[in-house]
Amino acid sequence: MDAGDDLGFTGTGFDSNEGVDAFLFSKPVKLGHFTADANGTVEGTVTIPKWTDPGKHIFRLKGRESKLKLSAKIFVKPHKPHLADTGEDHTPVLLGGAAAMLALGAGTMMAVRRRKQN
Repeated sequence: MDAGDDLGFTGTGFDSNEGVDAFLFSKPVKLGHFTADANGTVEGTVTIPKWTDPGKHIFRLKGRESKLKLSAKIFVKPHKPHLADTGEDHTPVLLGGAAAMLALGAGTMMAVRRRKQN
């Protein structure tokens, strides 16, 4: 994924209606705050900052009350300005192979997917 791209995620196993923070590591960067639903599932989209150093990083969700941490490894490429949209749909290419699931313990899971910004 390129720096500047959107990253969609789903995480489960949090407390009902718990506040969940999203971070990017190696340098800690808070990407957003979300709220889990009544079942403890949180979904959202964050933008990987354009200034993010290329290389391996960790995307992490952390529950404010439960302290549950869900993590996924991502690889960030340097930011490149995107060309104008030609109307061609690249959605299947972007979503195929860009989704990752990570099972962490008893029934906890996080999936991440990227979305190109045009």
